[in-house]
Amino acid sequence: MASGRRDAAAYAAEADHAAEAWAGLRASAFRQGLPFLAVLCGAALMGDRLAAIDMTAILDSLRRMSTWQWVAAMAATAISFRALGDYDAVVQRHLRLGVSEARASRAGASAIAISQTLGLGLITGALVRWRMLPELSLWQAMRATLSVSIFFLLGAAVVCAVAVLVLPAPAGPLAAAAVRPGAAIVLLAAGFGIVLCLIPGEIGVAGRRFALPTLPALARLIVLAAVDTLAAAAALWVFMPEGTGIGFAALYPAYLIALGAGLVLATPGGIGPFECALIGLLPGAGAEPVLAAVLAYRIVYFVLPAALATAALAIGPGVAEPGRGKVRDMPQAVLLAKARRAECGIIRQGEHRVLCDTAGRSGWIAGRTGLVLAGLFDPVGDSRTAIACLTEAARREDRLPLIYKCNARTAAAARRAGWAVWPVAAEAVLLPRSGANGLWVGAGVAGLRRKLRRAERAGVSVESSDLAALPVRELAEVAADWAGRKGGERGFSMGRFAPGYLAGQRLYLARVAGRTVGFASFHDGRHEWTLDLMRTTGDAPDGTMHLLIAAAVEDARARGPGRLSLAAVADWPGRSPAIARLCDRLGGTGLMRFKAVFRPRYETLYAAAPNRALLALALAEVARAIHWPHALPSDTVGAGEISASPPEMPKMNLNSRRRHGT
Repeated sequence: MASGRRDAAAYAAEADHAAEAWAGLRASAFRQGLPFLAVLCGAALMGDRLAAIDMTAILDSLRRMSTWQWVAAMAATAISFRALGDYDAVVQRHLRLGVSEARASRAGASAIAISQTLGLGLITGALVRWRMLPELSLWQAMRATLSVSIFFLLGAAVVCAVAVLVLPAPAGPLAAAAVRPGAAIVLLAAGFGIVLCLIPGEIGVAGRRFALPTLPALARLIVLAAVDTLAAAAALWVFMPEGTGIGFAALYPAYLIALGAGLVLATPGGIGPFECALIGLLPGAGAEPVLAAVLAYRIVYFVLPAALATAALAIGPGVAEPGRGKVRDMPQAVLLAKARRAECGIIRQGEHRVLCDTAGRSGWIAGRTGLVLAGLFDPVGDSRTAIACLTEAARREDRLPLIYKCNARTAAAARRAGWAVWPVAAEAVLLPRSGANGLWVGAGVAGLRRKLRRAERAGVSVESSDLAALPVRELAEVAADWAGRKGGERGFSMGRFAPGYLAGQRLYLARVAGRTVGFASFHDGRHEWTLDLMRTTGDAPDGTMHLLIAAAVEDARARGPGRLSLAAVADWPGRSPAIARLCDRLGGTGLMRFKAVFRPRYETLYAAAPNRALLALALAEVARAIHWPHALPSDTVGAGEISASPPEMPKMNLNSRRRHGT
């Protein structure tokens, strides 16, 4: 009985294995047979035209082709493969494989020449790249090949959609009425992809993380796809006899659609789908002249490049070129020790990194978006070297270079380098130790004195925080309340609340009856303090933030540096009315009024880029990144290691300030 049950179980298991094997066989047959089935269907649709083909006429058309046609086709083929090689260089740079552009271009052109002729593009292309670039692993070569294939299909789809919408629509039995709507759908999808590319970092798809190309890289890939397909279509068009009446504007959309059919159906060299689609999309031309042109085109565009690539493959890879690297990383501690701008402390948030030259003497805080590589504030070291370093790094990352919120000295160096410069903000600066400021004496600060008295009458007291016992929960509640009322925190070049981030700053707390109702933090640099976070609750008494800032100014006067910055606002003296209205919408005017009661002096800050058009585009992208920032790294948001702070300040009152003559 038991034996019978085992036999039944074994029989069921064998039946399951047989079913799985049969299912796999059917799937494989479907996958391998689908291209040929599509070719047969296309042939059936045009059976009358294919049956009437005269092979003798094809050979006669081939013999009548002139020398100039062959030469022109070879020149167009060279242009096409140059674009394909550059395509590979852009993709490998995006993947950060560390291969020089020239070697990546040669390997990519060779891989495409061989794989498009033999078929099995992913396998043959990966093996050729692996052979030509020995510094890559097989997996990296496979990854590069797959990325090139995907990006080329996407780029060619965008180019095809534009061509179909702009140029005369293809006709014939294979050109359905849905061609133009389909092209419009492709362009809408491309617009969505462009939006995704503006997001820095990686996106998650099916449980995996992928880094999308930057917008400049994406634009370059689409342009290279256009150059490649235009040149390849020209290599075919020059073989078309004059009697066919086929203009290039009519051939190009048909060529792109036929190319897509050959790529999607994955026959070797696209043989079959390409010819069927082309004949179907060009009904006004005879089949013989078209097939003769395609045959000549395949000799020039497939056979000759494959032969040259095979020779290069036999010779073997060249010597790997050492990286020219003008760019490398500098430790944060080194930059912060050298920086004159205390605001460079924003690097502790972990959102940005340090960028410097190979000598390690000049560098920036580098902020990245999906479009821009921004050198924030002023560089450490020589400005001219730092600007060259930023330019080279932006080129390698396919981003737009930008200098953001620099002082007049750096702006002058950018002008000498030929960059366009524009004022973007005004920094409010106090000199606490200088009698010229007068601190809280005189008619000019009467409004400030009223604010301070109101806060003190409401019972607000200010103390510098002992960071060893930082009231993290209270601070988080204050920050959350403030963010909820203000529509969220700003980012990129502006600090955001995170306990670990506050550990490296000077912190002042405002309390009412033992409850924290606000706080202000300052970057603590060797040469200056700079105001960073200002957060209050919705029920904080009027003048609370004024009292916090006043406490920090008096602390700086007693034992701080000679300069205290109230940070910058998107506003500056002498701005145009239109800019003033924009600043008001961004909140700059309100901040300017708040800071003006402290009677600061204003220093204009600038932005710079290689030209005005790039400057406008980069500033728009930075504004987006400031108002819609992505999440901070998780290690920054955590509590972090809390360090010691200055001794606790005594509670302040107006009378104590008067006793000190302030």
